[in-house]
Amino acid sequence: MNKKFDIVKKESLYKGFYEMFRYSVKHNLFNGGESDIYTREILERGHAVAVFLYDPKADEVVLIEQFRAGAAHSSNPWMVELVAGMIDDGETPENVARREAVEEAGAHLTELKLIADYYNSAGGTTETTKVYYAELDAQNIGGIHGLDYENEDIRVFKLSSDEFLKKLDALEYNSGSLVVAGLWFKSHLATHSKTT
Repeated sequence: MNKKFDIVKKESLYKGFYEMFRYSVKHNLFNGGESDIYTREILERGHAVAVFLYDPKADEVVLIEQFRAGAAHSSNPWMVELVAGMIDDGETPENVARREAVEEAGAHLTELKLIADYYNSAGGTTETTKVYYAELDAQNIGGIHGLDYENEDIRVFKLSSDEFLKKLDALEYNSGSLVVAGLWFKSHLATHSKTT
């Protein structure tokens, strides 16, 4: 199959905190030929970065918790997440990871390892997330953080890696980047323990 596509038309429907467009698209089909032109409403909000913070000496994972309006229909819209943020024009993902670690957790990072880069929901949004792993000394990490002008109220806390993995296995986390990073972390620890 020759994978060709065309965005025939792109109309702005709404611009606020996010931007919504109507795409008119057509593309080649697996069985040959070409699709009809059809429309999809697509949310464009930029691209995100998230960081899984781990203190190897204390064997602790650093997480955050904050209110999320998108989860307000649930019984508990305070979500446990990774430190994360959006990439602004002119920023690199690595710079965003370091900036957000300071803003949301008071953590200063040095080395970052990219562990995932994925579309959040390609059927309805252009947003991608790059997930990094970073080690730190978490001894003085904790408290409430965030930027007042962004209405952030972020609780920073630590879990032992055992407690974190138990919660992961019990499906207690519902943040996509946290689940992705947690599964990577679980696999990394298992691989590491077998080779040492």
